[in-house]
Amino acid sequence: MFVRSCWKPTEEDLWKLVEANPWALLVNNGPEGPFATNLPLILDRTREKPVLVSHIARANEHAQALREAATPTLAIFHGPVSYVTASWYPQRDMPSTYYYTAVHCYGRVRIQDQPDLRASLEELTRGMESKYPAGWKTSEIPPQDITRRLPAIMGFELEVDRAEGKFKLGQDEPVKDALAVGNKLAESSDPAMLHLSELVIRYNRGRTSI
Repeated sequence: MFVRSCWKPTEEDLWKLVEANPWALLVNNGPEGPFATNLPLILDRTREKPVLVSHIARANEHAQALREAATPTLAIFHGPVSYVTASWYPQRDMPSTYYYTAVHCYGRVRIQDQPDLRASLEELTRGMESKYPAGWKTSEIPPQDITRRLPAIMGFELEVDRAEGKFKLGQDEPVKDALAVGNKLAESSDPAMLHLSELVIRYNRGRTSI
């Protein structure tokens, strides 16, 4: 990931993006090219190193690549992103661009045993369902309806050895232009655009260069 120093997020913002946007792209080397699978990766920050937890179908060729991985596994997370039209700039004298946020995590994979897999599925369900007023619980179905599925999936943990974040939010543009974009995004009713607006304003307010 190419990251100018001005685009580097704070460590806390980096992990907040991963927590808020768990739907990720997992990438591993393969003999005929890369394997790439979209899946949820849940961040656990309670351990010595951050760990990403998920599962994958055993029938997926990528599962075998994870078991045999000799090089780091890459997890790619995307936060809010927006096209920025040059018409939002006060003088309309800058080219159009994109403002975006992304995090890349690299690390080693450990395959879970079935008790760990069962526990991580419970944690995934609790976390996702907590957003809904009457969220679903695994206890609402017979236990065997879950356990009979476990042999078909492979749980794994990705211990993050290196994480890189890129928050390209106009920090290399004139302050007045970046703040104008932040204010324009604030007019949206889309929560993602409102979050992006907050980041743009926070990373540019008080900046003195250009």
